[in-house]
Amino acid sequence: MRPSVSESIVADDERWRLLFLTQGGDRLPSVRFRVLPYVRLGSQMGYQIGWRRIPKNFFARFLTFLQLPHADSIVLQKKLLPTAFLALLQRRCRRLYYDFDDAVWTHHPGAARATTKDEGRFAATCRRVDGIIAGNRFLAQKAQQYHSRVTVLPTPIDTTRYRPAAADAPKEGPPTVGWMGTAANQHFLPEVLERLRALSPTPILQVVSNENRLDRDSAGIDFHLWSAEAEIRQLQTFDVGLMPLSDDEYTRGKCGFKLLQYMACGVVPVASAVGFNTEIIDHGEDGFLVEEITDWRRYVGRLVQHPGLRRQMADKAREKVVARFDLKPSARSLWKTLGLQA
Repeated sequence: MRPSVSESIVADDERWRLLFLTQGGDRLPSVRFRVLPYVRLGSQMGYQIGWRRIPKNFFARFLTFLQLPHADSIVLQKKLLPTAFLALLQRRCRRLYYDFDDAVWTHHPGAARATTKDEGRFAATCRRVDGIIAGNRFLAQKAQQYHSRVTVLPTPIDTTRYRPAAADAPKEGPPTVGWMGTAANQHFLPEVLERLRALSPTPILQVVSNENRLDRDSAGIDFHLWSAEAEIRQLQTFDVGLMPLSDDEYTRGKCGFKLLQYMACGVVPVASAVGFNTEIIDHGEDGFLVEEITDWRRYVGRLVQHPGLRRQMADKAREKVVARFDLKPSARSLWKTLGLQA
């Protein structure tokens, strides 16, 4: 079990090197993977670095921002704020950055439509800050409409923690085809799972999430409740990992972190050929990219039927994640972007 990183507290008369401000706590994916690993690593390197949650209540937020310790750099993570609050933050730091890993100006295809306020606040935020850190090129291109200093930094993964299960004994029984994600993204699953239930030989179909929103007729689908403590062990039970998406502005903003988790744990990814997924997976080498709905059954079926192919592609997937998306080189890129020095 990995200990959580408590919100850092420092005296008001001290200056921090770097402070992250987040819209949620340590269970929110963007905080868990785009903030806390950098806080841990930076602290180990001797940086004065920390994070705080942004209160939802207007008056609590105002008071919190007034009382923030001074920092060389503040990174506002994902939250879109009115310009008055951005001005308050700029009084507490030398440089203010905006970091985001989703198309925050638009909406989830399974949720209510975003408003023009979201687009306006995104534009105002980008124009106001000193620099922007975007999780992929699509997001960066959007931000570049409003600011010239935009850095692309994919969400990193700690490959010393996310790794394949120990190969003490060969796995018995049928392979497991799994999906892990937040409940809202189960929206993308039903048609894919329906097609995979007809595979022969039949794999174990598994969904791991914080809430079960599967249809009542989802017989043959094993649901497991997600927990931060069990997450890596749950991923390690997969042989094939799914990431179906629609193709729209929201999904093109997604940064493919689910794929990085699969690949780091030696799981072969099969994903929709949408957005950053196409930059992570080399089709047919370390995973498969799906163009048509019939491809799900074809590619997953091939992996189910050929264990040697699964092992070969899983090894290549792991190698790629270690080489391109590991935490430590990503941290060096972040420190350089923010002007930190060892």
